[in-house]
Amino acid sequence: MSSGNGMDAGAMKGPPRPPPGQADPVERLLKEYPELSAFGVDWLRTWAPRARGQIAGMARVLRRYPWMAELIGQGPVGLVNPYSVEAYASRDGSEACISLFGGWAYCSADGGVTSGGWSLSSADWSPTGTG
Repeated sequence: MSSGNGMDAGAMKGPPRPPPGQADPVERLLKEYPELSAFGVDWLRTWAPRARGQIAGMARVLRRYPWMAELIGQGPVGLVNPYSVEAYASRDGSEACISLFGGWAYCSADGGVTSGGWSLSSADWSPTGTG
């Protein structure tokens, strides 16, 4: 049936949209965890299908320590895979560290971020849930 403008009444304009309950998984992650934008959409599209739980854990840490998201946004994120990221916080919460490549950490105490070798005493640090 024609609507008079040369198009069928059932024809759609543009690509079909996913049903309302089936949004793009990366868009859902970004909506739930805007902190993940530091990694970029391409990185999320690569890793989200295989490591969604790991990425959600990383997002919770980035939410708690925003300086980590800023740090990630400045670096070569393509080299980072979600299984190589480790984050630790001192038991009293005064200091937090993130290691993106293993063996090298960025730490923050009292608002200042420093980098250095990775050495943790298990008595003073606890995992934050990324690894």
